[in-house]
Amino acid sequence: MPASHTTRTEITVGQQQTPLVIRVNRRAKQLILKVDPVAGEILATAPSQRAIPEAIKFAHDRIDWIAAQLSESLRGKPFVPGMRVPLSGVYHTIISDPSSRSAVRIDSDLLPAIRVGGQPEHLNRRVSDWLKREARRRLTQKVSQYSQQLGKTHGRIHIRDARTRWGSCSSDGALSFSWRLILAPPHILDYVAAHECAHLIYMNHSPAFWRTVRELGVDARGAAAWLTNEGPKLFTYGVATK
Repeated sequence: MPASHTTRTEITVGQQQTPLVIRVNRRAKQLILKVDPVAGEILATAPSQRAIPEAIKFAHDRIDWIAAQLSESLRGKPFVPGMRVPLSGVYHTIISDPSSRSAVRIDSDLLPAIRVGGQPEHLNRRVSDWLKREARRRLTQKVSQYSQQLGKTHGRIHIRDARTRWGSCSSDGALSFSWRLILAPPHILDYVAAHECAHLIYMNHSPAFWRTVRELGVDARGAAAWLTNEGPKLFTYGVATK
């Protein structure tokens, strides 16, 4: 039998059928239950295939807890016309304009807006792709600035669709960032870029590391608090519904 096996089913949470994804992992010592509010899924880990029925019962026994975790405010939502989206912390209204030759552009004539050309069914992908390019442009600028200040050379910059980490730095100096940082106020993106660049010197979170972050001129404490309180909402944007 393979070390990992996945079973998919559904359970009723409130009035809604909710996906329950059960993964078998022999290294697991007990049943583990998690909720992904963005995807609207329940994730269970079982130590063996024989424990799958027990995992389903385990989820049923914790319906109230699951319902509390599946907050509607954290449910994933695709970009649609009329939606208000934060761009560098400023809310813009998405306008669908099939007659436009431009895939996506900023329109500030009447109100801050993101005007999207092409057919409406492609709007979520077009806006997501455009925001990823904007995130790469901004993060590349800040990484270049901070790495020069530190006298270090960084590796490749990756823009990812991560939902658990805002950024990371590998041992070879490659930097990865969540594209949803472009939705946050500029000083938040700046902090994450500075944080990962500081890892080019210290691959830890020692006092020397935090001194380096502060020397780059960012508000680490304030930004970290903002990400804790407001960050989860950013992960909901641009998530295609199933």
